[in-house]
Amino acid sequence: MTVLQAILIAILYYVANSPWPFGGLGNYATIYRPMVSGLVVGIILGDPVTGTIVGATINLMYIGFISAGGSMPADMSLAGILGTAIAITSGIDAEAAVAFAVPLGLLGALVWVGRLTLDSFFVRVADKYVEEGKPEKVWIANILLPQVLLFFMTFIPCFLAALYGTAYVKGFIDSLSGKFLGILSTIGGMLPAVGIGMMLLAIYKGRARIFFFLGFFAAAYLGLGILPLALIFLCVTLLMMVSEGDQEIVKRTESQEGVVEDVTYKYLTKKDLRKSWWNWMYYFQSCYNYERMQGVGFLHAMTYVIKRLYHDDPEQRKAAMRRHVQFINTENATGSVIIGLVAAMEEQNKESGNIGDEAFTSIKAGLMGPLAGVGDTLWQGVMIPLLISIFVGLSKNGNVAMPIVYTIIMYVLYYGFGYWLLNLSYKKGSEAILEMMESGIFKKVVVGAGYLGCAVMGGLVRNFVNLSCKVEFQQTAETVFSLQRDFFDALLPGLLALLLTLGCYKLLKKGWATYWVLLLLVAIGVIGGLAGII
Repeated sequence: MTVLQAILIAILYYVANSPWPFGGLGNYATIYRPMVSGLVVGIILGDPVTGTIVGATINLMYIGFISAGGSMPADMSLAGILGTAIAITSGIDAEAAVAFAVPLGLLGALVWVGRLTLDSFFVRVADKYVEEGKPEKVWIANILLPQVLLFFMTFIPCFLAALYGTAYVKGFIDSLSGKFLGILSTIGGMLPAVGIGMMLLAIYKGRARIFFFLGFFAAAYLGLGILPLALIFLCVTLLMMVSEGDQEIVKRTESQEGVVEDVTYKYLTKKDLRKSWWNWMYYFQSCYNYERMQGVGFLHAMTYVIKRLYHDDPEQRKAAMRRHVQFINTENATGSVIIGLVAAMEEQNKESGNIGDEAFTSIKAGLMGPLAGVGDTLWQGVMIPLLISIFVGLSKNGNVAMPIVYTIIMYVLYYGFGYWLLNLSYKKGSEAILEMMESGIFKKVVVGAGYLGCAVMGGLVRNFVNLSCKVEFQQTAETVFSLQRDFFDALLPGLLALLLTLGCYKLLKKGWATYWVLLLLVAIGVIGGLAGII
């Protein structure tokens, strides 16, 4: 690997954790994912097909990965970026690359912890600008200083690992026997069971369980790929929801959209509101820290509103800044609701002057938890894994267009959803939001997506979890009885992979930490491989 390639790979790692180019959670849903970053690493190293294949294979391990409440169990971006780089430079197969990538992901979590700790120092800078009443300088505390810190925290270790680490790993791999690499491939083929098991924790409930087995049987007996399987079960899910009277989702949504268009702006312009929303979507976690979480990001989002409403009133400007730099932590797109509501309240406060700080605090404190619960479940728990599941199969086959198509679809859906909620909350107020949440619309969408998600997970198990038994018995001089071919496959093709995935799910459900399940599979792979059993 050249120095320039190592620099580009290190920059990619920074970008995956930065707000650019798709925004905070936009990046987290796209470039942060190994399926997408693997393609970019492949382009940098001159082999985009292999990069796509390896990235998609590593992504299977993290398909059920959820980061909520400021936690980050592992750094899948580092795992995907360096894991793909190791595979391409060393010439190992995608499954073996997974075995190298997983420990890297666990080490990368240290960057996340360090970032949230050190970003707390920039809260003091934001407080200084608040007391000075200078909203135009908040970007320094929210973007400039934290991103400079993040760049050095991500670029330097990744550059050194890419430039020197991959060469060391290549030399290490070259010295190994073929049997050891075979064991690594066996372990890598088993590890996606952990990622799918994590995903099942969120969606394997009620009638959705049936869809999991239906998806597995469809892939096992009909040979369906993930994309056709997803399209078939999407139709089945929609038919089920309509037959149960869930068409009210569409009716409620259309009625709400029709009402909000008649409201006019008083002091704020549409441009002001859009700028505030874009700031929120892009930079809500740019200065993420343990003290205020997204507080500095929320203040930065509100600066356009504050400057427009209180440009001629320094004391009101300071008061507004003080109330919006406080603690808040919610999901990005559904959090657009709070941006819209608070903007409308600030506008009312400008007109009447009788809305106290307590009202703003109550709105944010009362909604951030429920909105985070809905948003994290809908996007991190269902939509992102579901979309990745649909495209990961074709990506694993080397189709370099699939990560790009996934990125475009994810960006449009996510930002479209957030912008719709922004306008609904600004124009209709908290009552419309509470009514929508109480109506169960989000719950029905999540349940329907759970049906589809379980079917797709079943297909993924059959297609991408690899576990086979090598035990054979000599029956006669001409025939050999294969335990895998003549027993397990005769009962159900992919039976061992199914049992392995359900076993991982059961252990995770019992409270086992992910790394203990990973270590168990590694132990099974090493012992079984050395014994010649699997």
